[in-house]
Amino acid sequence: MASTWNTTSTSSTNSSKYGLDEDDKKDVLVYQYRGGMKIQSQQHLCKTINQDPKLRVSKKKIPRGNSRIDVKTEDLYPDEERSLYEHYPNMKNSLANIGLPSVVYWKRLLFDQFKEIYIVSPINSPENTPNPSPESSQHVSPSSTFPRDETHPDAGSHPQDQ
Repeated sequence: MASTWNTTSTSSTNSSKYGLDEDDKKDVLVYQYRGGMKIQSQQHLCKTINQDPKLRVSKKKIPRGNSRIDVKTEDLYPDEERSLYEHYPNMKNSLANIGLPSVVYWKRLLFDQFKEIYIVSPINSPENTPNPSPESSQHVSPSSTFPRDETHPDAGSHPQDQ
């Protein structure tokens, strides 16, 4: 029984950490980094975040009248973390330019709904990234780059080498 309580406690902390309301059934626009865009309730977004602690959520304002949003590296970080990395040169790099669904565009334009897009991305940390060891990398040597004819006596030699 104690483990159930701990899981619930941890998961509610995870979604509340990003300022999400687990009881809000209002539709929001969610962009899953490298996964696509969808309209879902904020409650459903909270469930997704709570189930996978390796995900983070950031918000980006949707300017009224825009039909496309440019997602930059800095947009993957919540406001609290963004200031920590702002000095990095690639923070302004564009990662994706996504078109808003027409329903979102018109509701934003006419009814001032969908003021923000919620960007869901994995947390980049040493425990979430693969170990870049030499054993895991693929080495290519010049001798294995080009096929060799082992039956020919001059295999692998070039006329200028002789």
